[in-house]
Amino acid sequence: MTVVLKKLAAGLGLAWFAVHALAGGDSSDGHTHAQEPPVVLAPQVSAAPRLISQTEQFELVGTLQGNVLTLYLDQFATNTPIEKAQIELESGSWKASATEVSPAVYTVPAQALAQPGKYPMTITVQAGDAFDLMDATLEVGAASEATRSAAHTHFWGEWAVWVGAGALAL
Repeated sequence: MTVVLKKLAAGLGLAWFAVHALAGGDSSDGHTHAQEPPVVLAPQVSAAPRLISQTEQFELVGTLQGNVLTLYLDQFATNTPIEKAQIELESGSWKASATEVSPAVYTVPAQALAQPGKYPMTITVQAGDAFDLMDATLEVGAASEATRSAAHTHFWGEWAVWVGAGALAL
């Protein structure tokens, strides 16, 4: 029995050192004289088409969700939301007036803007005595068929990691 326990202890000790060696167990404490690799920023991806416009008075941000364009209006200098404004949009032959659905949040039915393309817009904003003419471009991209119909799948490597971790634990 003691021979088995000694071999088990020796095996566990060897496994302990092997795990640390495989994990890069050097004694340098991470210190190296090589240059640090450059930081590469991932591109920002928007989930929905957006338009952004600002002037000295106003800042307007819009998102297209399906056939509805939702607009958020605030004062540019103070970022204070603006309620009860009149907002009119025009792009080519398409014209629409926004309706306030909650404080400082406006919506516009925009079936004509749901098709892929670039839509340059002229936006008229009147809030109390303040009046401004703004411009923006809404760019609507085509959703790829793969993105729309891709089912959630697991890569075989994910399963291998879990099986390996379970085997190591046993």
